[in-house]
Amino acid sequence: MNAKISLFMLTLLVSLHLSMFGPPASSTTPEFRITSPRANSVVPSEVIEVSGAGADPTGTIEIEVLTNNWYRQNGEARINADGTWSFSPVHLEGQGTYNNHTLRATIVKGGRRIKSVTVGGIVRKQ
Repeated sequence: MNAKISLFMLTLLVSLHLSMFGPPASSTTPEFRITSPRANSVVPSEVIEVSGAGADPTGTIEIEVLTNNWYRQNGEARINADGTWSFSPVHLEGQGTYNNHTLRATIVKGGRRIKSVTVGGIVRKQ
């Protein structure tokens, strides 16, 4: 009998708490990611724009391209209030073996690199 009363009291307390404060807040911040170009895709030219979502609007973004080494790009990041972003220009150079690129986007805030994401297999149309 005591177990039934305890369960009833617990249920009552949880119900009261939820009615007063609502359910726990869920995270609506999208995950930082590169949306274009997609992994293993062919791009039309040597100079492209990279775009994505989940960026911190109060930070900035760095883009690096891996061919035979990592090359930091000197383009400009544009971050919208909703966290969507674009960066251009991004230069894809190299021929033969070196025409298979990996892109790395990094959120930078307060001089610190916060989070990085990559997409690979980006090939420039020959």
